[in-house]
Amino acid sequence: MKYKNIIIASSGTGGHIYPGIALAREFKKNGYNPIFFITDNKISMEILQSNGFEYILLNFSGMPRKISFSFIIFLLKLKLSLLKVLKHILVLQPLAVIGTGGYVSVPVIVASKILKKKTFIHEQNTVPGKANRFLNKLVDKTFISFECSKKYFNNTNLVVSGYPIREEVLHTSKAEALKKLCVLDNIFTVLVFGGSLGAIKLNDIACKTLLNLSKIKQMQVIHVTGDKNYLQMLKCIESNKNYKVFKYMHNIYDAYAVSDIVICRCGAGTIFELKALNKPAVIIPYPYATDNHQYCNAKEVEEDKKFIIIEEKNLTEEKLSEIVEILYSNLNTKKNKSFYKFPQELMFKEIIQCIKS
Repeated sequence: MKYKNIIIASSGTGGHIYPGIALAREFKKNGYNPIFFITDNKISMEILQSNGFEYILLNFSGMPRKISFSFIIFLLKLKLSLLKVLKHILVLQPLAVIGTGGYVSVPVIVASKILKKKTFIHEQNTVPGKANRFLNKLVDKTFISFECSKKYFNNTNLVVSGYPIREEVLHTSKAEALKKLCVLDNIFTVLVFGGSLGAIKLNDIACKTLLNLSKIKQMQVIHVTGDKNYLQMLKCIESNKNYKVFKYMHNIYDAYAVSDIVICRCGAGTIFELKALNKPAVIIPYPYATDNHQYCNAKEVEEDKKFIIIEEKNLTEEKLSEIVEILYSNLNTKKNKSFYKFPQELMFKEIIQCIKS
């Protein structure tokens, strides 16, 4: 498929990789060959390998906030990454290059502009990071998930696309998911996760709260802990057969399918997935996110009664227990049918139109 290549630059964790995968599938379905440029990140590599996508590794990370020896190293890595990307682009001759977030997009987009390729970025969060604010001035089009993000960008090349969601998130069979996860049907089920890096306080309080509730209420829990305190959570649950603990879950869509409510962070991907599924949730913004963007994401959905927001500083066992009880009591209320348009289809059409123009 020479000269039908599309490069997708994604750094960090699932929040940047998954929208890239949703878009890559759209390209592949239409006869194009998506190739990822990523940082040397274990989770990113595992996600792409499990989805069967080709990738090229770059040794590049975020820019230090202060002038220091680390900043010199950053500049050196930027130069080397830029040269490596230039070499690959000359070989691959991509029709388009799109960045889906993180600093790895910078050398990839800059190199692509030098070689006069069509370039695009997608911003997932309400508040864009520095990389995308900078790249917006260079690219042919910028796609955004939230309408409120317009104020941060140059409006002349903006497309409000929404967040690209993988189709399996919406179309996973509950019956099949129950078998895969070895959990029971017709029992109140809570899914807990703090993102690919986990969340120590959220994990600890959620675990204690749900274990206490399970003593008075029939329920089961699927808890995705992340690396940091996986072993601690295993010790905490002891021999409770209805409390399943996972270090990481690539098939989070199976957990969505079997769960009644969710307790989680509020990255953009999580917010859009929960909205698309009409899934009740307790959302707890990560307090140290850049520009507090998770809190801003949460504020965009606070009027939706299915979501209850708790700031981490206010998170206690008593508070969480009270909210889980409220969500549990509301489960039998009438649910609105989910309706969701696939942003990747819109983005694909915009990109192809731009390539042909």
